[in-house]
Amino acid sequence: MLKKVLSLILCTILVVSMAGCAAAENQRTKVTIWHMLSGVGAEAFDQIVADFNASQDQYEAVAEFQGSWYDNFAKFKATPKEDLPDLYQIVVECMGWLAESDMIIPVQKFIDRDGFDVSGMQENIRALYTLNDTLYCMPLSVTMLALNYNAEVLEAAGIDPSTLKTVADVDAAAKKITDAGLCKKGFSLINDSWQIEEYISMSGEKLVDHDNGRSGRATKCLMNEGTAALDIFTTFHDALTKDYNMAPTTGLSTTDLGNAFFQGDLAMVIFSSQWIAKQKDAIGDRFTLGQVAAPSIDGSASGTFSPGGNSMWIVDKGNEELSEGAWAFLQYMWQPEVMGYYAAYTNYTPVSEEAYNSEVYKAHRQENPFVENIWQELVDCDPQNVGAVFGVYYEFRNTVQNAFARMMMDESYTPSDAVEEIVATTNENIELYNEANPL
Repeated sequence: MLKKVLSLILCTILVVSMAGCAAAENQRTKVTIWHMLSGVGAEAFDQIVADFNASQDQYEAVAEFQGSWYDNFAKFKATPKEDLPDLYQIVVECMGWLAESDMIIPVQKFIDRDGFDVSGMQENIRALYTLNDTLYCMPLSVTMLALNYNAEVLEAAGIDPSTLKTVADVDAAAKKITDAGLCKKGFSLINDSWQIEEYISMSGEKLVDHDNGRSGRATKCLMNEGTAALDIFTTFHDALTKDYNMAPTTGLSTTDLGNAFFQGDLAMVIFSSQWIAKQKDAIGDRFTLGQVAAPSIDGSASGTFSPGGNSMWIVDKGNEELSEGAWAFLQYMWQPEVMGYYAAYTNYTPVSEEAYNSEVYKAHRQENPFVENIWQELVDCDPQNVGAVFGVYYEFRNTVQNAFARMMMDESYTPSDAVEEIVATTNENIELYNEANPL
């Protein structure tokens, strides 16, 4: 049913926008877009590109896949400016480097010039991509940290997922489930560093100095100056090394833990709401997927989670025609039905209230009611607690992943050791980056 609704709405957008599109293809200005999307993300984005091209006769958008965000970002940084794309899609973690570079035109410039209305942008998303009152890019999608669960297993165990508010609650539920023989393993957390950053955000503490790099350039990592990081590492170490749970023992554990969850061997897993939801085909008929907001560490958090996701950046190549073409695409993309379509097709959370209430996303909500829990989690965030911005996020991610995994495997390597190694390595990387990239 949902796919029929998606198709009808997209056809309506396309038919309405096709008037006057008789110009020859070679008369159009080619707008190149680099992206990191695959699977349903690529399918939905390619459809949007095709519909944009059919809607007008001035520009031809061409989407080009550049690999994972790690590979994509490495290529972007290594490419001469004249050979870069006109639009660049990448994850929020790259914001610090991009905003400090001379390769980007902030979308705020075009918004102010044209009086373009982005007032409906969800406030936490806008805060995430804003520095010094300047919105740097247009968000494409949002994901939140969620507790993903096997609905039939929890029901059989008599567990109400809405009561799982802390890691201790989830751990107790995991033991109850495994003691009853309902699942091989109780719960886990997929290790890709973002989860740790989210929990630090929830604590109210900052990851780096200068207000998480938002009021000035970051000069040091703060993870060993408060109590949150050690509490987070200790809590997950103590819970996940129990024999009835499943510890992430690799630097990026999406494959092993993801497969265990999809196969029905793992009852609950903390990870991106979108990444799990888009794998529903891997679950098949084995069980019903459920999602609620991720649990807190101990219920005493003073902050909130921060949204994650990815966005679109206009590249400054000194060519006004190309930047105008990039801006034209972003304006088309921002239509509520287009953004609602992308969120529904990919299982990302919408980036605006208008997209959330679009007809296409309403149909998606009816078929997947758990997405309303994730939208509410986004609404409940505090714009003051958005994520950090600094130029060596890529290196930081790898450091955290490796330290977290080693802590799970090596009994001699304590949570305190992990935190101290992350801080020392990150401070060294920040110092080298700042020296190499003076402001």
